[in-house]
Amino acid sequence: MFTDYDPYTGITEHFHQEGRKITIHKTADISQELEANRQDRNEGRKGWKGAFHKVASIPQIVVEIWREELKKQGADDVNPLSAKNRPFLWAKLNDRDFSNFRTKEGRL
Repeated sequence: MFTDYDPYTGITEHFHQEGRKITIHKTADISQELEANRQDRNEGRKGWKGAFHKVASIPQIVVEIWREELKKQGADDVNPLSAKNRPFLWAKLNDRDFSNFRTKEGRL
């Protein structure tokens, strides 16, 4: 087994080989990012007045998971942050299961 750590993304990749098959398992500690999101959400301005709002901060490992989800769905563009996939992204960010990524209250 081989392990690689990317200090930029905070993702650790664990490579495991069985015969000719290699499996990659990725992990990351996102607790600090989730705490920062909670603080932003609690301290942020209320309402939607103005042109720009930071609404979420999504850990890189989650972006990769969503990219794989789009691949499985057969999407042409597998970048979950692209304009083409905005409905996919907004659905995720409006879902209670992903509310910890939000930095602003309300629906997108």
